[in-house]
Amino acid sequence: MSLPVKNLQILAQIKHYYGFRYLLNPVIHNKILDKLNLQKTYGNFQDTKILDLYPGPAQHAAIFYNRFRPEQYTLMENRTDFFDYLKTEYSNSELQLAEKNPYEWSSYTDLIDNEKQFVPDKQPLTQINNRFLVTANLTNASHEGLVMQWFTCIGNRNWLQRFGRVKMLVWVPTPVAAKLLASPGSNARSKCSVVRETFTETHLIALSNTKECEMFHETEFEQMSPIVFPNTDVWQVRDKGIALLEINPTAHQVDLDNWDYVTKHLLILKKTPLKESLDSLGHGGKDYFNLKITDKNLLEKSPGQLTSVEFIYLSKLFDEWPFKPDIYMDFVDVYQEEGLH
Repeated sequence: MSLPVKNLQILAQIKHYYGFRYLLNPVIHNKILDKLNLQKTYGNFQDTKILDLYPGPAQHAAIFYNRFRPEQYTLMENRTDFFDYLKTEYSNSELQLAEKNPYEWSSYTDLIDNEKQFVPDKQPLTQINNRFLVTANLTNASHEGLVMQWFTCIGNRNWLQRFGRVKMLVWVPTPVAAKLLASPGSNARSKCSVVRETFTETHLIALSNTKECEMFHETEFEQMSPIVFPNTDVWQVRDKGIALLEINPTAHQVDLDNWDYVTKHLLILKKTPLKESLDSLGHGGKDYFNLKITDKNLLEKSPGQLTSVEFIYLSKLFDEWPFKPDIYMDFVDVYQEEGLH
């Protein structure tokens, strides 16, 4: 039996949207699912479990379930107006409701480890986990820090990423998507885009048509070829846009402690050439790295121009430095450069 798919006019009657925004056009949702081609990873979905975080009115959940019929689809939602609506609409359906706060770490340990209401398969890092998919909506601007925490969890392979390389489909404000997807050398390049590039393959799948689309580099935007839909398909309507990211974790082999120290120290001086900024890694850093770096052209680059591969290279050199500082006594704010407070 198919789940009812309510339209925007009905769903707009939910009193509070809590500063979040949701695409509420079934036609666009289906176009997005076409573009994602999830069957390539999950086959017929009969063994796949979906965990949906901040689902809100859950129009997308009904569309997804009707189309793929996964083994389990769980909605994690605790905002009163949304949860009351979901309970009325879906309590006797195939969608399962978990009245928990997706912001809290304990929500996941309770759901998975203690209550065992949602227990994903753990898979090796040789492929994307083909039995576990996470979807989420983090379009409230105040949740930008949570977006970065989730990317950090991908690098650390904890939280939901302890089950392998778990694909995530995440709606975020358009400026956050632009910041995450910033390429080396762009003005928007920061720690968060280096994290994204190092630990994931992330694609811009869709976004609403606002002036914020101009925040992406024109050539790169054309290469990503996202679905662009009217902002009037989003509720609650504002002049700010939302974007959908497909996040695929990679099987990285990065030494996280040294990498984190190097990237955050260098990116504070992201416009200063390496030959002048390497002392930020520790006293004598300039002399050591000038001696060790074989490609002297690299020294002319600023940290904001470095690729993820180049950051990893510098991190390995740092690890080999006999006189490197104690990285565990470091108190530099990881978000000092990005301004994510």
